[in-house]
Amino acid sequence: MPRLSTSRIITSLLFLFLLVSIIYINFSSISALHSIKTGLSDASPDAAVAINTPLPPLTPAQLEIKKFFRQWSRHLHTARPHIPPIKLGSTAQTTNGQHLSGSRQPAHSYLHLPEDSIVSLAASHRSLLRHLRSAKQMTFPSGLFSGTGIVIVAGGEYFSPTLITLRLMRRTGCTLPAEVFLGSRSEYEPALCNTVLPALGAKCVILPDFLSPPLSPGVTHYQLKSLALIFSSFERVLYLDSDSIPVLNPTPLFTTKPFTDTGLVLWPDFWMATEDPVFYNISGVGGFPEGLPPTGSEAGQILADKKRHLTTLLLAAYYNVFGPGYYYELLSQGALGQGDKETFLAAALVLGNAWTRVQKGVEAIGYKQVSGKFKGSGMIQYHPGDDFAAQTVGEDGKKQVKTIRPAFIHANTPKMNAGHLVDEGDLFDGGKRVRLWGSKEQAVKTFGGDIERVVWKELVDVGCKLADVLKEWKGRDKLCERLTAHWKAVFENDI
Repeated sequence: MPRLSTSRIITSLLFLFLLVSIIYINFSSISALHSIKTGLSDASPDAAVAINTPLPPLTPAQLEIKKFFRQWSRHLHTARPHIPPIKLGSTAQTTNGQHLSGSRQPAHSYLHLPEDSIVSLAASHRSLLRHLRSAKQMTFPSGLFSGTGIVIVAGGEYFSPTLITLRLMRRTGCTLPAEVFLGSRSEYEPALCNTVLPALGAKCVILPDFLSPPLSPGVTHYQLKSLALIFSSFERVLYLDSDSIPVLNPTPLFTTKPFTDTGLVLWPDFWMATEDPVFYNISGVGGFPEGLPPTGSEAGQILADKKRHLTTLLLAAYYNVFGPGYYYELLSQGALGQGDKETFLAAALVLGNAWTRVQKGVEAIGYKQVSGKFKGSGMIQYHPGDDFAAQTVGEDGKKQVKTIRPAFIHANTPKMNAGHLVDEGDLFDGGKRVRLWGSKEQAVKTFGGDIERVVWKELVDVGCKLADVLKEWKGRDKLCERLTAHWKAVFENDI
């Protein structure tokens, strides 16, 4: 066999190295391009974010908020329940309480907690109250929070309704900044967080970045709301669920009664309140409170002044962090909608902090099905300023306001997620296309205009522009065409 010269061997090796390098570079480029197009389906969501873009670090102001909460993370952990999670033997009945009058009456107890469990829970709760009541004597660190703004919890399937909520809010003339909290780093979508949301005066904030041991970063779902309220940079906050759409400019709510009186405004739910009366023994209230509204609360929208209610929000966070298995069961006993909705009023009540609940009851919005049954699609929540004025008698002996305007549509069933709307059958009844929120005539009577048509115009625009941008929409067949078809059939000529 002939021997190869040294120079020939070196040349061959260099050629082989160059060939391998070219193949590797091309394969990497193809893989990267495939990953971007498919949303990195073969990688973990967190890896996808890391490859695409660096996540924004906390600002110096946000680092101060994190530092402030670190001590409360320890207090919350120290006050954790030391009993096994509460198991419901049966659940409280969900009773429509819209037409109830008078004050709340104690609900039947379905938990039947043994005395030693009540004593243990009360001791844990009491340890946190000591810190909170000490904190009430102090002002929170100067400059920790400032200004007025909107807070929303989004991410994943909740990005779509968030975009509709923000677009409708901007149509009302509201220019308040918004912070959109994400429950995990994997939910950070660069195209949305770096371009789409900033164009709407909003920015993404990654909630777990604020958490420190020993509090677990694994909080999720209902637990996120109370923490987002605390971690937001704003001193005065309007929290909105991603599907709670303002139909009036919410900015004046911050400068009028009842917010200026109490600093905490909550809204009613449909259902009669069902907390176990033992909650008031555990929380140190001592007995069932007088004068509470008969229905529970609905937390799709919350107005809070953190200068006056930071302790309220901290206690509400405790009820939510230890909600599943403990305080959600205590405050709802398994009734429909169990979750964070009762925790905010409960926290204010326990601490003796002032609060306001809108008195005008929530109303359902929906349509009459082919079967003749009413299909609820959302909730109308009313203007707290109008509601307050309607309860106020002027010097002439007459109420100052007769008409209480709708302020929000909590579009929860279905949510205004364009992809889900066209894929899950909500737009048809008996084979015919429907208006989800009732007739145009009813809309004009209730809202002063065809609000559903306005929302659908935004849905089509967002769905067509971002069909290949939102991760949750990628792969949905002909999203723009199907949205447009519904618009043309139902709304285009209905002017």
